[in-house]
Amino acid sequence: MLRYLYTLAMLLDSKSKIRKHYSADIVISNLFDENLDEIDFIKSLSELELIYGFEIPDSLYDQTDITLGKFAYELSQLPKVSDQLYPEFFDIKFTSMKLMEKWIPLEDKTDEESISERDEINQQFELLNYRLNILLGNVLVN
Repeated sequence: MLRYLYTLAMLLDSKSKIRKHYSADIVISNLFDENLDEIDFIKSLSELELIYGFEIPDSLYDQTDITLGKFAYELSQLPKVSDQLYPEFFDIKFTSMKLMEKWIPLEDKTDEESISERDEINQQFELLNYRLNILLGNVLVN
């Protein structure tokens, strides 16, 4: 559990414009300010997935009202992807991270080109999510 706490703290610290104090007792949402925001948190979780080879459920992404220690405990309970499946898992997750970087600047834009690009990215996300679900055995293939 401590490895997840330490890694998450270091990932968040690398994204923060100022150094913060991270401890197991700090509530995640209390870390957010103009120097570190929820997008930084989401990016850090995506990086944790790559580093440790586990799939963080969507419900855990929304749990910013718990402490870092509790969050690290939840991470420690997640099953890891097998070594055999890890290369494809990594490819899916890494591609998703790159798409997210493209999508974030388009989020609030309303021009036709931005909307079209967002739609295209969303379709790519759906395909990646489908691939991931097949890889993890969440979807049966006919």
